[in-house]
Amino acid sequence: MAGALVPTRDEAGRSLAGLFYLMLGRKDGARLFDVSADGFWRSFGAFVWAWPAQCFLWTGMWRALPETRPEGAGETVRFFLVATSFDVLAWVAPALLLYAVGQVMGLSRQVPGLVVVSNWFGLMSAYIGFFPAALRYLAPLSETANASISVLVYLAVIWLYYRVIRLCLGGDTMSAIFITVLMVMAGLVISELSFTALAG
Repeated sequence: MAGALVPTRDEAGRSLAGLFYLMLGRKDGARLFDVSADGFWRSFGAFVWAWPAQCFLWTGMWRALPETRPEGAGETVRFFLVATSFDVLAWVAPALLLYAVGQVMGLSRQVPGLVVVSNWFGLMSAYIGFFPAALRYLAPLSETANASISVLVYLAVIWLYYRVIRLCLGGDTMSAIFITVLMVMAGLVISELSFTALAG
């Protein structure tokens, strides 16, 4: 049963291809997503594919704030359990927010598709974020350069998400902007809570 909740490699590849088509402005990319009831719940399982990258991203906190680095196996396990808990929250909260927004803005029929697309976008954005994080460890760049690259990548991810959501909404610019801002704010709040918990 658990295995059925984790998307297969073929479904992951198909869904990511759908995202690329949408980012290129091709509406037919939406047809590559499974928006059935099973596909809806399986899209949350995309977190399993994103988890390795998420764990690596959390180790960046040790570089930025050395005092948060866990000592010993027990503290390390606790660190990743807490981090993973907030990652799961960051995966589920957008779905709840999209449901609420859908009821208020008359988008209830589109919510399942938006949730599926957002979940798969979460997988892609985790690995996009992996590259600037890895660059900090591998490239002899200054902190200013690393920070600039991270900000540019973050802004690019936000822009791509907006493009994808706007296309899924049939070109509804205002709704796409509202949803994008809402998702960004939710992510920032959860990130702040997670940093507070891990630093404490």
